[in-house]
Amino acid sequence: MRSIIAISIATLFLTGCATNTDYKMYAETQQKIAQAHAVAQTARYNALAEIAKSGDSAAKVAAVLSIQMGNMNGSSQQPQQNIAAPEDLNQKMLRWAGVLLPTVTQGLGIAAQLHAANVQKQIAVTQSNNAAATAQNTNNTFAAMSTNMATSNTNIAQAGFNAVGAAGTALSTVATAGLTATQNTATAGLTATQNTATAGITGVNNAATAGFNSATTLGTAGITGVSNTASAGITGMNTAVANGNALTNNVATGYTSSLQAAIAKLTGTTTTTTTSTTNTTNTTTTNNVCPVGQILTNGQCQ
Repeated sequence: MRSIIAISIATLFLTGCATNTDYKMYAETQQKIAQAHAVAQTARYNALAEIAKSGDSAAKVAAVLSIQMGNMNGSSQQPQQNIAAPEDLNQKMLRWAGVLLPTVTQGLGIAAQLHAANVQKQIAVTQSNNAAATAQNTNNTFAAMSTNMATSNTNIAQAGFNAVGAAGTALSTVATAGLTATQNTATAGLTATQNTATAGITGVNNAATAGFNSATTLGTAGITGVSNTASAGITGMNTAVANGNALTNNVATGYTSSLQAAIAKLTGTTTTTTTSTTNTTNTTTTNNVCPVGQILTNGQCQ
C-alpha cells in the first residue's frame, strides 16, 4: 500500500513537472501547425496562379474563382488541424486523487498519451510549416498581382490622359485654324467693302467734280455769250446812233445849204455859215450856190 502511494505521489510529481513543458510544447506545436498550413495554402495559390497564367480560358476562370471563393470564405478550403490543449496540473491532481489505482495502468496510459502527443507534435510541426509557407506564397502572389494591377491601371490612366491631351491639342488646333480663317474672311470682306465704298465715293466725287466743271463751263460760256451779245448790241446801237446822228447832220447841213443858197439867189450875196459836226468842232466854210436838187457837202455840190 505504501509503495502504491509512493508510486502515485512520484507519478503526480513527475506529471506536475511535465505540465509546464507540455504547455510550451503545445504552443510550439500550434505555431508549427499554422506554419505548415500556411505553406500548404501558399503552394495551392501558387499552383492556381500558374494555371491562371498558362492554362486555357476555362482553367484560368476556374483558378480565379477558386482563389476568389477562398477569399470570400475568409479562410482556406482545407481547415487547419489542431491538437488538444494540455490539461491543468490541478485537474490532474484531482483526477489522480480520485483514482490512485491502478498506477501501472495509469502510467502506461500516460506513456501512450505522451507518445501520441509526440506524434501529433510532429504532425502539427509539419502542418504549421506548410501553412506558414502557403501563407507566405499567398501573400507574395497577391502582392505581385496588386503590383501588376497597379502598374496596368497606371499605364491605362496614363494612356487615357495622353489621348485626352492629344484630343485637346487637336481641338485647339482646329479651333485656332477656324478662328484664323474667320478673321481672314472678315478682314477680306471689310477690305472689299472699304475698297467698294472708296471707289463709290471716288466715283461720286469725280462725277460731282465733272458736273461742277461742266456747270462752270456752261455758266462761263453763257455769261460770255450774254456779255458778247450785250457788247454787240451796245456796239450796234452805238453804230446806229452814230449813223443816225450823221444822217441827221447831213440832212440838216443840206437843208441849211439849200436854204442859204436860196437866200443868196434871192439876195445875190454870198453868205458864210458855221456848222457843227457830231464831234462838236466848229468849222467855217464858204457856201457856193449849188444847182437845184444838189446839196453842198464838204464844199462840193452833190
